[in-house]
Amino acid sequence: MSNSSLFMEERRRTILEQLGRRGRVSVRDLSDLLRVSTVTIRQDLRALEDASLLERTHGGAVLPLPPAGSPERSFDVRLREHQAVKDGLARAAAGRVESGMSIAMDASTTVFAMLPYLKKLDRLLIITNSLMLAQHCLDSPQMEVYLPGGRLRRDSISLVGKPEELPDINLNLGFFGAHGIAPEAGITESSQEEVTMKQAMMRHCLQTYLLVDERKWGKVAPYTLGGAQAVSVILTPGTAPAAPVAELRAQGAQVWLVAAAE
Repeated sequence: MSNSSLFMEERRRTILEQLGRRGRVSVRDLSDLLRVSTVTIRQDLRALEDASLLERTHGGAVLPLPPAGSPERSFDVRLREHQAVKDGLARAAAGRVESGMSIAMDASTTVFAMLPYLKKLDRLLIITNSLMLAQHCLDSPQMEVYLPGGRLRRDSISLVGKPEELPDINLNLGFFGAHGIAPEAGITESSQEEVTMKQAMMRHCLQTYLLVDERKWGKVAPYTLGGAQAVSVILTPGTAPAAPVAELRAQGAQVWLVAAAE
């Protein structure tokens, strides 16, 4: 193999590494980083797109969308993963809720883990698009639960498609999960319909909390929920990577580190 072919492979590997960390790359930045012409970078991006490893955009590239019909891992599978960390985040989040409050809760498994702690309160109003969460409130008459209309999204066991049918109620707090979070891309999700529903619920909340474990840092999903400042507080375990946490704090985001449950 010639030196030029070897350098080309190394260059394209570096492009994919940058894309994996940032979610998007620009021709100009890659040209400066790799010290080659913008023409060469565009050729690299074209070749990588032909291999279905990225999607070119005006002036750069982004991660490819998942294949149509590829299901997100099921709710039950995700619920059993990383339980101690999820429980630590859930307990810290639930500690912000007081009896008599009105809150929003999305369909993420980490937010679902708050439910045992919330059931200890005397009275609570919950707006959610999670059918799983609503079902598990049936044994708790002190919890008043509101659901929007819409279509069933089976992977998350949630209702999506009609955010306008959320009740027009002022909410004290809102609790949300995410597929990924990164300083460059913000908070991202795997479903545009979930993003739309979460954003609609957030608009009703005075304060919003994002619950993300350390595996979500550096990940970039196809759809943007918002910048890190789109939520009031980010709750994440102490094992979250220090560099992106520090970068988001420097950008003005509130990031609270939480211990895992024992």
